Amino acid sequence: MPRMGEREKARARRRRRRRERQMKKNKLQWGRLIIAFVLALTVICGIGWGMYSGISYVYHRVTQTDTASEIEESSEPKHTDTVNVEQKALDKPVYLLIVGRDKNNPSQADSLFLMSINMNTNTMDIIGIPSNSKIESRDQKSASMLNQMYAEGNIELTKAVVEDIFHISIPYYVVVDEAAFKKTSDVLGSQQFYVEKNMEHVDAETGSKDIDLRRGYQNLDSDNALAYLRYTDENNDNFGRVQRQERFLKLWVDREQDTWFITKAWHIWRLWSHYESNISTWDAIKLMRSIGQMDKDHIHFYILPGEKEKINDVVYWHVNPTEAQRLVGITMGTLAPEDLSQFVSTPETKKAPVAVESEQSTRVKPSEPGSEPEKKE
Repeated sequence: MPRMGEREKARARRRRRRRERQMKKNKLQWGRLIIAFVLALTVICGIGWGMYSGISYVYHRVTQTDTASEIEESSEPKHTDTVNVEQKALDKPVYLLIVGRDKNNPSQADSLFLMSINMNTNTMDIIGIPSNSKIESRDQKSASMLNQMYAEGNIELTKAVVEDIFHISIPYYVVVDEAAFKKTSDVLGSQQFYVEKNMEHVDAETGSKDIDLRRGYQNLDSDNALAYLRYTDENNDNFGRVQRQERFLKLWVDREQDTWFITKAWHIWRLWSHYESNISTWDAIKLMRSIGQMDKDHIHFYILPGEKEKINDVVYWHVNPTEAQRLVGITMGTLAPEDLSQFVSTPETKKAPVAVESEQSTRVKPSEPGSEPEKKE
C-alpha cells in the first residue's frame, strides 16, 4: 500500500509538471502573439500615418489651406522667376503657352499650343498653332516662320509674337525639349494609338531612318511617340502635323483625367523639374487638379484658323486674324464654338468644318495592328 501511495504521488507530480509546462508554453505563445500584433499594428499605423501625411501635405498645398510656416521650401524643384497662377476674372482664363522645342542648335519651336484654362467654369480650350505660321516684318516686306522666333529670342520672343497674334497677354509658359518629352512618356507609360499611315524619314546627316512607323494600332513607346509627333508630310504640311499632335495630346489628357488625383500630383512632382517654366510645381499640381475636375465635354481642341500660302517655294500658314479673335472670344466664354467657321476639332461642334483625321473621327478599332480601320456608319 505504501508503494501504491508513492506511485500515485509520483503520477500527480508528473501531471502537475505537465500542466505547469503547458501553462508556460501557452503563456509564451500568447506573449509572442501579442508582440507580433503590436509590431504589425505599429507598422500599419506608421504606413497609414505616412500616407496620410503625404496626401494631406499635397492636398493642403494645392488647396492653399496650410500656413507658410508649415511648408518646407527645400522640396520645391528649381524654377527661377516663377509667377503665381491665378484667374483674375470669370472672363479672363489662365493662358498658358506650351512650346515643344527640337534639339537643333539653335533650337526651334517644333510645336506650339495655347492653353486656356477657366477654373471658374471648369472649361479648357487647347489651340494648336502651326509652327510655320507666317510672321511678317513691321514693314511687311519680308516674312519668317513662327518656329524661328525661338531660335532668335527663346521663349520670351516666341510668347510675345503669339500674344500679338491673339491680342492677349499670356503670363505663363512651359517649354518641353525632346528629353523631357521622353521622360514624360516613360512616366505616363506607352499607350495604344492608331498611326494613320506609314511614316518614314531619313536623317540627312547619318543617312539612317530616324522615323519608321507602320500604319495601324500599336503601343507607342517614348521614341516612337516622339517620331509620330515630329513627322512632317512630304509636302511639308504642318497643319496635318498639328492635327496629329492634338490627337496624341488628347489621349494623354483623357488618360490623366481617369487617374486618381494623388497619382496626377505624383506625375507632376516627378516631371516638372524637367521642364522650363515660370510656373511652380505646386501651381502646376493645382492646375492639374482643376483640369481633373472638368467634364471631358468641356475640354475642346482647335487649330489656329488660316490657310496655306506659298512664297518662293516655302509653305507658310497664313493666319486668319478675324477667326483668331473669334477663338479668343470662345476661350473667354463670350462666343460659342459654333461661331467659329474654321478648324474646330471638338465633337460637340457638328456644323463647323472638322479638321481632317481629328481624334473624334478616328477613334475606331481595326481588327489588328496595321489593318484598315473600320468605317463608322
